[in-house]
Amino acid sequence: MTVVHQPYHHGNLRKAILAQARLHLRECGPDKISLRALARDVGVSQTAPYRHFQDKTDLLASLAAEGFDLLYYAVMEATESCKNSAEKLVAAGRAYVCFARKNADLYKLMFGPMIPANSDHELLRDAGSRSFSSMVDIVSQGIDSGEFRQEDPLVYANSAWALVHGLASLIIDDRFACTDQDLAEVQLDKSLSLLYTGIKA
Repeated sequence: MTVVHQPYHHGNLRKAILAQARLHLRECGPDKISLRALARDVGVSQTAPYRHFQDKTDLLASLAAEGFDLLYYAVMEATESCKNSAEKLVAAGRAYVCFARKNADLYKLMFGPMIPANSDHELLRDAGSRSFSSMVDIVSQGIDSGEFRQEDPLVYANSAWALVHGLASLIIDDRFACTDQDLAEVQLDKSLSLLYTGIKA
């Protein structure tokens, strides 16, 4: 396992622990992450992590919150130069799937059973809400501009989320291996375009 020894001062120990936790998550999975091991690898006392995290669940929720923040920024970057809501919808879906591919272990933690869906963890709740709101904003803009049919934006946003989450999960679990071919980028774009076809005005 990769061990990161780095100097820290008051204020960035939390960041150092989360960075090391990302390594543990990738190499060992969420089940084997422990605050004690993280303290050892960062080079602090076993009690030091508890200044920033109540327990392992708090740590994992904080990791997941970071994941939702990264996902949000990935979608924002992918859509900032798009000319209309239709382009944004496809670009956002592509960014979502790309994020899942590049951060499979973190993605599985974000949506997996280790953290309850009804978690009251404030950072996680806020980060998840902001990430989902980016999709709601895209479809709302499309409705307002007349690109998309009039409908409750949440219906479109939930449909878009279901599609990209399903594609992302199938890809990172290698479930397309049993089909004739992997879901290449061109097929991914076609799949995402089907969503736009279904809601365009």
